[in-house]
Amino acid sequence: MGTFFRKLAGFIFFFSKKIKHFLWKRIYDRLANTYEYFDWAFMNYGFDYDNKSNEPPLSDEDEEYRYCIQLYHHTVEKLAVQDKTVLEVGSGRGGGTSYIARYLNPKKITGIDYSKNAITLCNRIHNEHNLEFVEGDASDLPMEDDSQDVVINVESSHCYPSIPQFLSEVKRVLKPGGLFAWTDVCPTEAVDDYEEAFNTCGMKTIDYYQITDNVLRALDADKINEVKNEIISKSTPFYLKGIIKDFSGLKDTAIYNTLRNGRTKYYFRILQNG
Repeated sequence: MGTFFRKLAGFIFFFSKKIKHFLWKRIYDRLANTYEYFDWAFMNYGFDYDNKSNEPPLSDEDEEYRYCIQLYHHTVEKLAVQDKTVLEVGSGRGGGTSYIARYLNPKKITGIDYSKNAITLCNRIHNEHNLEFVEGDASDLPMEDDSQDVVINVESSHCYPSIPQFLSEVKRVLKPGGLFAWTDVCPTEAVDDYEEAFNTCGMKTIDYYQITDNVLRALDADKINEVKNEIISKSTPFYLKGIIKDFSGLKDTAIYNTLRNGRTKYYFRILQNG
């Protein structure tokens, strides 16, 4: 039965566009209500640099979240976000948005998420002066036209019902010449659809490559996964444990294994608005 639900979850999350948006919102709301732990401020799979000299310096209190933080650092390190207005679409529990605000000195960074509970949680546990969290949908961003220097989207777009609509919104809110950094998992069956969406969105791709190996090494090494596993085991209803573990990318779960066997890849891309 557990295997059935994991396979069903994989189908829903990656291929059934009409219902995955609805279900993801319910899951995110459940996570925000159930897991009020700062130790789970980071929900992404993480990133391990090939060259350790490229790793960002971190404070002692942030060191235990290194791999999750490094996925954010890798996403923005080429974007020169200092003194810029930055928007993160799909900010989740806010750990990555907070890292950028604290370490990389944007003029302002706004985290948008469609889970009201997640936004409430973020505003309670993060209080940097140049940071705010706002409820909103990736398909209808609550931002003015040409208002952002940089937009980022980290491991979130696989939840969206329409990638073309999301990209249209990113283009709308970006200033001319503004940069958009995207990184996420993508099943091999969906790569062509993603490529068509990116190639026809009106923004120019200036960097694009796969980071699957970097993500897998982080998942294998990251001690935060032990914390996540313990929290899920203690606090999640039995009928959701398999799905939430898959969602978290824990080792030997279905999503982890599709990354390992190549059925799913993890990509990184930077685009520039015309």
